Amino acid sequence: MKIRVRWIPATIYILVMIFTASLGGLAGFSSFWISLFLPIYAVIAIIYLIISWNYYAWHQEFSTSHPRKGESIHFSIRLSNDGLIPLCGGSCIYTMPGKENSLSLPIGIIPGTKLTEIYETEICCPYRGTYIAGIKSIKLSTPLHILETNITIMPQQFYVYPELYELDDSIEKYAISTGSAIPTGGRGSSDNSIFEYTMPLREEIPEARISWKKWAATGIPTTIVSGQARSRGISIVLDLFPCNKIQTKTPISEEEKLAAEDLIMSAAFSVMQYLVLHDIPVTFFTGGTQKGQLIDSKEIFWNLYERSTGIFFDDETIPLSSFTGDTKSILFSTRPIADLYSEYEHALHSGNEPHVLLCPPKSRFESENEHAELIREQKVAAGSHSLFYVADVMNCKKEIT
Repeated sequence: MKIRVRWIPATIYILVMIFTASLGGLAGFSSFWISLFLPIYAVIAIIYLIISWNYYAWHQEFSTSHPRKGESIHFSIRLSNDGLIPLCGGSCIYTMPGKENSLSLPIGIIPGTKLTEIYETEICCPYRGTYIAGIKSIKLSTPLHILETNITIMPQQFYVYPELYELDDSIEKYAISTGSAIPTGGRGSSDNSIFEYTMPLREEIPEARISWKKWAATGIPTTIVSGQARSRGISIVLDLFPCNKIQTKTPISEEEKLAAEDLIMSAAFSVMQYLVLHDIPVTFFTGGTQKGQLIDSKEIFWNLYERSTGIFFDDETIPLSSFTGDTKSILFSTRPIADLYSEYEHALHSGNEPHVLLCPPKSRFESENEHAELIREQKVAAGSHSLFYVADVMNCKKEIT
């Protein structure tokens, strides 16, 4: 508890005490009581403040400590005067996402009765992230506001994680391995996590099966390779581009930005969850980093998931890790196609293009979808079967499942 003296009213109070004490007997016998009243009042005010602290009570309650995205938290504050006398005035300072408010403490007017006041509200959690709400401090002061006391209280923190969706086994066709390094004997293997994909012809791979269609389309000698996903797994690349940085005539609102980021986060973590639950290891990259984190167990995945509120979209670097490396990648991004086109085109002609799931802000969906059609035409011409999809943030879950 902190005690603060307000020096201006305190100085005035002391000067008045000195003045009344200097009156002497000018007002007769009443002069003595006048000079004695102010010191006695000061002592009584301090005792009154201590009593008020003892009889004031406060309690806050939240409907849940683990809200889901889009859920509202019911928040209530209960302030009570448990004494049988009116108490000092004061206030309860509480914080809500984006604002701070105060409530007056129930002083009480009728002696001999207790008084309780309850304040209720809803805390909306529309997006992934950290929300802070709750009582921040309780303040009391003496009647003349010369002394103020303050108790600081730590507000409650709520972590809203990305939504996780249940995916069917169709996702496995994108979960291809690095057969370029560890090829297997073919699709006849009993391992259900074996997939086929194409890659440039290499001398070190024996009994290569030629992909004549892609060779004719791209002019690059290409082979069909079977690989076990469990040998190395795939790469999940989460682009951290802040989509409100896109230069448009109408600025992209914060709500559009957060909605697009939330959907792309949910997509990335839902895919990772499915792969990990099916024993397909994942290497997770964020932003422009070239060093990924291997996610090969449920424990590692859930640990990463719980830390996902600390992932911020503030990196404008092109995620080159999705266009390089031995493993196939799935790129999740809110970035404009124009920014990715050069790298994607080069990877497409090299037979190393990633699967791409884009989620532009709502106002950019139509234009980005038109650009995606041009990319799809190039993919068909190159004989590529990789995914290139632009998700509509308005459809949310339907776009992922």
